[in-house]
Amino acid sequence: MPASLNRARPKDFFGTMKRLFSYFTGKSLFLLFVVVLLAIYSSVANILGTYLSGTVVIHTLEENLANGTPLEEGLNILTRQSLVLVAIYAFGVLSNILYAQIMVRLTQKILYLIRKDLMAKTQKLPIAYFDRHTHGEIMTYFTNDIDSLIQAMNDSFANIVLSLSNIIGTIVSLFLINVYLSLIVLFFIAVMFFFMFFNSHKARKYFRAQQIGLAEVNSAVEEDILGVKVIKAFSHEEQSYSKFLVGNTHWRNASENAFFFTQLTIPVFVSLSYLNFSVSAVVGVVFLCNGMIATGLGGLSSYLVFVRTSCQPFNFFTQHLNSILSASAGAERIFAFLDEKEEEDNGKVVLVKVGEDGSFNDRYAWKKPGEEKTIPLVGRIVFKDVHFSYVPGKEILKGISFVAEPGKKIAFVGSTGAGKTTIISLLARFYPIDSGTIAYDGIDITDIELESLRRAISMVTQDTHLFTGSVKDNIRYVRRHSTDEEILEASLKSHADSFIRRLPQKYDTILHDDGGNLSEGERQLLGLTRASLNKPPVLILDEATSNIDTRSEKLIHEGLSQLMKERTVLVIAHRLSTIKDADEICVLDDGRIIERGNQDELLEKRGAYYDLYTGRRELA
Repeated sequence: MPASLNRARPKDFFGTMKRLFSYFTGKSLFLLFVVVLLAIYSSVANILGTYLSGTVVIHTLEENLANGTPLEEGLNILTRQSLVLVAIYAFGVLSNILYAQIMVRLTQKILYLIRKDLMAKTQKLPIAYFDRHTHGEIMTYFTNDIDSLIQAMNDSFANIVLSLSNIIGTIVSLFLINVYLSLIVLFFIAVMFFFMFFNSHKARKYFRAQQIGLAEVNSAVEEDILGVKVIKAFSHEEQSYSKFLVGNTHWRNASENAFFFTQLTIPVFVSLSYLNFSVSAVVGVVFLCNGMIATGLGGLSSYLVFVRTSCQPFNFFTQHLNSILSASAGAERIFAFLDEKEEEDNGKVVLVKVGEDGSFNDRYAWKKPGEEKTIPLVGRIVFKDVHFSYVPGKEILKGISFVAEPGKKIAFVGSTGAGKTTIISLLARFYPIDSGTIAYDGIDITDIELESLRRAISMVTQDTHLFTGSVKDNIRYVRRHSTDEEILEASLKSHADSFIRRLPQKYDTILHDDGGNLSEGERQLLGLTRASLNKPPVLILDEATSNIDTRSEKLIHEGLSQLMKERTVLVIAHRLSTIKDADEICVLDDGRIIERGNQDELLEKRGAYYDLYTGRRELA
């Protein structure tokens, strides 16, 4: 069952931002610094232009005209000042264009690296993680959480710098014009900052809940789409819809709260801005009449322009801050995923190539670190008193012991939940055991490097996963360098060749949606074909013919016999007819092996296997 989603508030905003910006290194860090400088200059250009237009240009004309300067000369002064203003604004516009272009490219590079890390992490996580989390939740990290980062880094980062620069520049300019008048604006700015801090604190909590609600919706949608046939077959549309509504309601409630606090900012700031302007205009006129503004009417006009526009950078800052908060919630989820404990691999024993010809066993051998001599690869599997539990305190396997010799076929039967598939999962080290040992050719599997261990095992599961691509590529998946001739030979052995040749483009037919254009039996035949192509000494068949009809099963029995020849074979039986020739049959019940022997021996005992064989007990 998937783990319940954590609804805690974000833990460390600044820590998350620090980790996000740690992706900027070398050239990227330099370009980020350039973006900051360009954004600051763009802000300075805007503020400086406004300041000069009032306190310099108008004041200069007043002074020159008052001194009797000819009109033509006064106009020349105005022209020069105007050209200076045009140059300032032009370079400001150029800065805007440059930092926007640089930031777009930087954002895509950083998110490319984050997506790489996400996919690399996905490959390194243990199977247990995917048992606890839905695919939809994991996909949210790659989609919505990344999208929130794109929006924040493309649009909001530079605008946050720009807005802060505008706020600081506006305050400095106001103080240059008149200190006492500036105190009025400073009071209103302090009120805005206080409101912004309170509002963003509330909004951040709901942005986090919004991301979690979105993950719930994605999980529900993915599950229902994958299981649409089952839902319709059992007329569970209403229950499925109700389940979806739960996650959708969580998402809606969180979004409503998040957007309420986001949208509350603009009307509050606009109201404060109008009040600020009204008070400043009245007091400014009084100051002007009393000669308390050194730059006269030009200074007052610039002052009122700054007052009127002082709300704008706050609006921008708050809007983009909300985008940053939403992105931080997504980034925090991404980094939490990247911090998940990876699959442990402390194994040092590896498979090494010792020859070019012959069987898999002839070409490969085990090699321990620091030793020249290799250990032959034969495929002997030994379980000794193995205990295992998915959840601590609730054992699934209780003292499992058996030996699988090369060339022997060991079958496991028992009801659902008896532990059959778990035994196979432990051999492949999908989960760590609680106690006991599992050995491969006398080597504890925990001492074997994971990649080498899994290369030495070929597995065919009940649910065959097929990738988007051609039939040929799906068969070749287990052994990339296989030739077309080897693929054809494997297909003939598994009796998959006949149905493949009936496909529109035969071996070049493209498969989509996990092989949705094939029947269950055909998909399983392709899984068997993969196993025919890859020939390590240990073969695992986990109900590998459960989706194949009886006639097809008989046809491929001979191919399977050839496939299993001289290999250690572990079979989880779905049909007792498939294991009648097994060298040893292990009957499991409640995590224990209660009977073992070949079919004739077990039938003579008239025990649990006899009951299964005669139909007195069902094999679930």
